[in-house]
Amino acid sequence: MRSLIKNIFLSTNLSFTRLRSVRFASSTSDAQKSEEELKNVEEIKKNIVVEKYGGVTTLNIDRQKTRNSLDEATLREMTEAINAFDKDAEAKVLVLNGEGGSFCSGFDLDEVEVKGYQNLLDAASRFLRRPLCDKPTIAAVTGYAVGEGFELALACDLRVIEDTAVLGCLGRRFGAPQSLYGGRRLTSLIGLSRALDLLITGRPISGTDANAMGLAAKLTTTGTGLKIEPETALNYLHKAGFKENLDVCVRHLLSKNMMELHLRSFGQ
Repeated sequence: MRSLIKNIFLSTNLSFTRLRSVRFASSTSDAQKSEEELKNVEEIKKNIVVEKYGGVTTLNIDRQKTRNSLDEATLREMTEAINAFDKDAEAKVLVLNGEGGSFCSGFDLDEVEVKGYQNLLDAASRFLRRPLCDKPTIAAVTGYAVGEGFELALACDLRVIEDTAVLGCLGRRFGAPQSLYGGRRLTSLIGLSRALDLLITGRPISGTDANAMGLAAKLTTTGTGLKIEPETALNYLHKAGFKENLDVCVRHLLSKNMMELHLRSFGQ
């Protein structure tokens, strides 16, 4: 997946930097490690990969075995990465996506059973911020974006969604709440009636349906979301003209009426 993004930026003159690309941390560089040491290294594997392409930063969730579900460690790593992006003067646009064909499947239910729901909710407190960042954010939605993963996509300013993606508040089927202001954000984006339909039934919708409802800034075919999404970010960089005020320029691209509706939905 990341190779698609990298190829786009390699065709430009933008610099490329990979952060946390070393997935396995170790206190020694000795090539002859024991099997026990290697096992311990695997236990502290990073759950995200952060990469920089000029002014565009990508945050990739990498827990493919659980369809990129969010455990406490992942949530804290994402919080640290998002805060670092906000403080980085050279970073202008943040792109969120998931490895292995899925965006995010929500909270890790195994960890919810062990640690309790409130612990994960506390670790996810950074995602309650409105807006998510002081700079523009884009969600590249492929595969499943359900539960808190759906709410994470809603928290971004823009969403590039593949037509075969599956989105929805699936946790509502089992009485799980929308814990990251998902209900409010969904209402501000598609209106109360449609939002209630998804919230009450907990039914999934396809990327095509999401686009028809107004959730997608751009609809793409399967396998192209990660290609078009950084192109969208690059277009913002280029068309803004002056990067220092990029966040202002991008937000002016959004409908003023929609922004006002968004603020009113939060009582601001």
